[in-house]
Amino acid sequence: MAAMERTAGAGREGLAPPPSRARELARLLGVWLSVVAFAALGLRLVDAVPRLLLGVPRGVVRAPDLAQLDRESGRRMPVPAYFPDSIEWPPAEVRMHSGGSAAIWCRQRPAGGLALIVATAPPGMREVAAAVLPASVDLQREGASLGARPAVVARVRDADGVVWQQVQWRTPAQLILVRYRGTLDELLKIAGSVH
Repeated sequence: MAAMERTAGAGREGLAPPPSRARELARLLGVWLSVVAFAALGLRLVDAVPRLLLGVPRGVVRAPDLAQLDRESGRRMPVPAYFPDSIEWPPAEVRMHSGGSAAIWCRQRPAGGLALIVATAPPGMREVAAAVLPASVDLQREGASLGARPAVVARVRDADGVVWQQVQWRTPAQLILVRYRGTLDELLKIAGSVH
Protein backbone atom coordinates (compact mmCIF):
# COMPACT_ATOMS: atom_id res chain seq x y z
CA MET A 1 0.00 0.00 0.00
CA ALA A 2 2.80 2.38 0.88
CA ALA A 3 4.40 1.55 -2.46
CA MET A 4 1.18 2.45 -4.27
CA GLU A 5 0.95 5.74 -2.43
CA ARG A 6 4.55 6.55 -3.32
CA THR A 7 3.89 5.72 -6.99
CA ALA A 8 0.69 7.80 -7.05
CA GLY A 9 2.50 10.68 -5.30
CA ALA A 10 5.38 10.50 -7.75
CA GLY A 11 2.90 10.64 -10.65
CA ARG A 12 1.27 13.78 -9.26
CA GLU A 13 4.61 15.51 -8.81
CA GLY A 14 5.47 15.00 -12.50
CA LEU A 15 2.22 16.59 -13.72
CA ALA A 16 1.96 20.32 -14.40
CA PRO A 17 -0.36 22.23 -12.11
CA PRO A 18 -3.76 22.93 -13.65
CA PRO A 19 -3.79 26.27 -15.51
CA SER A 20 -5.32 29.15 -13.67
CA ARG A 21 -8.59 30.59 -14.95
CA ALA A 22 -6.94 33.95 -15.78
CA ARG A 23 -4.18 32.27 -17.79
CA GLU A 24 -6.74 30.24 -19.75
CA LEU A 25 -8.81 33.38 -20.51
CA ALA A 26 -5.68 35.25 -21.65
CA ARG A 27 -4.81 32.37 -23.99
CA LEU A 28 -8.34 32.31 -25.44
CA LEU A 29 -8.27 36.09 -25.89
CA GLY A 30 -4.93 35.85 -27.71
CA VAL A 31 -6.28 33.15 -30.05
CA TRP A 32 -9.45 35.19 -30.69
CA LEU A 33 -7.44 38.37 -31.47
CA SER A 34 -5.22 36.41 -33.86
CA VAL A 35 -8.24 35.00 -35.70
CA VAL A 36 -9.85 38.46 -35.98
CA ALA A 37 -6.59 40.03 -37.22
CA PHE A 38 -6.11 37.33 -39.88
CA ALA A 39 -9.76 37.65 -40.95
CA ALA A 40 -9.43 41.44 -41.27
CA LEU A 41 -6.24 41.06 -43.32
CA GLY A 42 -7.92 38.48 -45.54
CA LEU A 43 -10.92 40.75 -46.12
CA ARG A 44 -8.65 43.67 -47.07
CA LEU A 45 -6.84 41.47 -49.57
CA VAL A 46 -10.11 40.21 -51.05
CA ASP A 47 -11.36 43.83 -51.27
CA ALA A 48 -8.21 44.90 -53.15
CA VAL A 49 -8.39 42.15 -55.81
CA PRO A 50 -11.18 43.69 -57.95
CA ARG A 51 -9.53 47.14 -57.83
CA LEU A 52 -6.22 45.64 -58.93
CA LEU A 53 -7.81 43.61 -61.73
CA LEU A 54 -9.88 46.55 -63.02
CA GLY A 55 -7.17 49.15 -62.46
CA VAL A 56 -9.45 51.61 -60.64
CA PRO A 57 -9.10 53.19 -57.20
CA ARG A 58 -11.37 52.42 -54.26
CA GLY A 59 -14.90 53.78 -54.69
CA VAL A 60 -14.63 54.05 -58.49
CA VAL A 61 -16.64 52.05 -60.99
CA ARG A 62 -16.47 52.08 -64.75
CA ALA A 63 -19.68 52.75 -66.65
CA PRO A 64 -20.10 51.18 -70.09
CA ASP A 65 -21.19 54.49 -71.70
CA LEU A 66 -22.33 58.06 -71.08
CA ALA A 67 -26.02 57.13 -70.92
CA GLN A 68 -25.34 54.73 -68.04
CA LEU A 69 -23.20 57.37 -66.31
CA ASP A 70 -26.04 59.92 -66.59
CA ARG A 71 -28.53 57.43 -65.16
CA GLU A 72 -26.33 56.37 -62.26
CA SER A 73 -25.13 59.87 -61.33
CA GLY A 74 -28.57 61.45 -61.61
CA ARG A 75 -27.27 64.38 -63.66
CA ARG A 76 -26.20 64.95 -67.22
CA MET A 77 -22.49 64.65 -67.92
CA PRO A 78 -21.20 67.83 -69.58
CA VAL A 79 -19.74 67.15 -73.01
CA PRO A 80 -17.81 69.59 -75.19
CA ALA A 81 -19.38 70.49 -78.53
CA TYR A 82 -15.91 71.22 -79.90
CA PHE A 83 -13.25 68.52 -80.08
CA PRO A 84 -9.90 68.91 -81.81
CA ASP A 85 -9.55 66.46 -84.73
CA SER A 86 -6.85 64.68 -82.76
CA ILE A 87 -9.30 63.44 -80.06
CA GLU A 88 -11.16 60.12 -80.38
CA TRP A 89 -14.87 59.87 -79.61
CA PRO A 90 -16.56 58.05 -77.88
CA PRO A 91 -14.53 58.20 -74.66
CA ALA A 92 -12.04 55.43 -73.93
CA GLU A 93 -13.18 55.27 -70.32
CA VAL A 94 -16.13 56.50 -68.25
CA ARG A 95 -15.64 56.57 -64.47
CA MET A 96 -17.92 57.29 -61.55
CA HIS A 97 -16.98 57.72 -57.90
CA SER A 98 -19.22 56.71 -55.02
CA GLY A 99 -19.10 60.33 -53.78
CA GLY A 100 -20.79 61.58 -56.97
CA SER A 101 -17.82 62.70 -59.06
CA ALA A 102 -17.61 61.40 -62.63
CA ALA A 103 -15.19 61.66 -65.55
CA ILE A 104 -14.78 60.75 -69.19
CA TRP A 105 -11.31 59.98 -70.54
CA CYS A 106 -10.61 60.48 -74.24
CA ARG A 107 -7.54 59.36 -76.17
CA GLN A 108 -5.56 60.89 -79.01
CA ARG A 109 -6.26 59.69 -82.49
CA PRO A 110 -5.11 57.22 -83.81
CA ALA A 111 -4.98 54.98 -80.72
CA GLY A 112 -2.72 57.30 -78.78
CA GLY A 113 -2.40 58.15 -75.14
CA LEU A 114 -4.84 59.92 -72.91
CA ALA A 115 -5.45 63.48 -74.16
CA LEU A 116 -8.69 64.92 -72.74
CA ILE A 117 -10.56 64.50 -69.47
CA VAL A 118 -13.90 66.05 -68.63
CA ALA A 119 -14.91 65.59 -64.99
CA THR A 120 -17.72 66.75 -62.73
CA ALA A 121 -18.73 66.81 -59.10
CA PRO A 122 -22.13 67.46 -57.51
CA PRO A 123 -22.91 71.09 -56.60
CA GLY A 124 -22.11 70.68 -52.89
CA MET A 125 -18.59 69.31 -53.46
CA ARG A 126 -15.52 71.55 -53.22
CA GLU A 127 -13.61 69.59 -55.86
CA VAL A 128 -13.76 66.63 -58.21
CA ALA A 129 -12.74 63.41 -56.45
CA ALA A 130 -9.10 62.68 -57.26
CA ALA A 131 -9.99 59.00 -57.76
CA VAL A 132 -11.71 59.72 -61.12
CA LEU A 133 -8.70 61.68 -62.43
CA PRO A 134 -5.21 60.50 -63.35
CA ALA A 135 -2.71 61.37 -60.63
CA SER A 136 -1.17 64.80 -61.09
CA VAL A 137 0.73 67.57 -59.35
CA ASP A 138 -0.19 71.25 -59.65
CA LEU A 139 2.54 73.34 -61.25
CA GLN A 140 0.68 76.63 -61.53
CA ARG A 141 -2.84 77.81 -60.66
CA GLU A 142 -4.56 81.16 -61.12
CA GLY A 143 -7.99 82.73 -61.31
CA ALA A 144 -9.51 83.46 -64.72
CA SER A 145 -12.88 83.68 -66.40
CA LEU A 146 -14.58 81.38 -68.86
CA GLY A 147 -17.12 83.56 -70.62
CA ALA A 148 -18.96 85.27 -67.76
CA ARG A 149 -18.11 82.53 -65.24
CA PRO A 150 -15.20 82.71 -62.81
CA ALA A 151 -12.78 79.83 -63.36
CA VAL A 152 -9.45 78.50 -62.18
CA VAL A 153 -6.84 77.74 -64.83
CA ALA A 154 -3.96 75.43 -63.93
CA ARG A 155 -1.01 73.57 -65.35
CA VAL A 156 -0.53 70.09 -63.93
CA ARG A 157 2.05 67.35 -64.45
CA ASP A 158 0.91 63.72 -64.59
CA ALA A 159 2.76 60.67 -63.25
CA ASP A 160 4.64 60.32 -66.58
CA GLY A 161 5.92 63.91 -66.39
CA VAL A 162 3.60 65.21 -69.13
CA VAL A 163 2.23 68.74 -68.61
CA TRP A 164 -1.52 69.27 -69.04
CA GLN A 165 -3.64 72.44 -69.13
CA GLN A 166 -6.70 72.43 -66.88
CA VAL A 167 -9.68 74.70 -66.27
CA GLN A 168 -12.32 74.33 -63.57
CA TRP A 169 -15.54 76.27 -62.97
CA ARG A 170 -18.84 75.94 -61.16
CA THR A 171 -22.37 76.00 -62.56
CA PRO A 172 -25.55 75.88 -60.46
CA ALA A 173 -25.86 72.16 -61.30
CA GLN A 174 -22.25 70.99 -60.83
CA LEU A 175 -18.53 71.62 -60.69
CA ILE A 176 -16.83 71.04 -64.07
CA LEU A 177 -13.16 70.33 -64.75
CA VAL A 178 -11.59 69.97 -68.21
CA ARG A 179 -7.98 68.76 -68.50
CA TYR A 180 -6.26 68.76 -71.90
CA ARG A 181 -2.88 67.60 -73.10
CA GLY A 182 -2.32 70.50 -75.47
CA THR A 183 -2.29 74.29 -75.60
CA LEU A 184 -4.18 76.61 -73.28
CA ASP A 185 -5.97 78.23 -76.24
CA GLU A 186 -7.26 74.84 -77.40
CA LEU A 187 -8.31 73.95 -73.84
CA LEU A 188 -10.30 77.19 -73.47
CA LYS A 189 -11.99 76.53 -76.81
CA ILE A 190 -12.97 73.02 -75.64
CA ALA A 191 -14.12 74.22 -72.22
CA GLY A 192 -16.09 77.13 -73.73
CA SER A 193 -18.07 74.65 -75.81
CA VAL A 194 -19.10 72.45 -72.86
CA HIS A 195 -22.87 72.20 -72.50
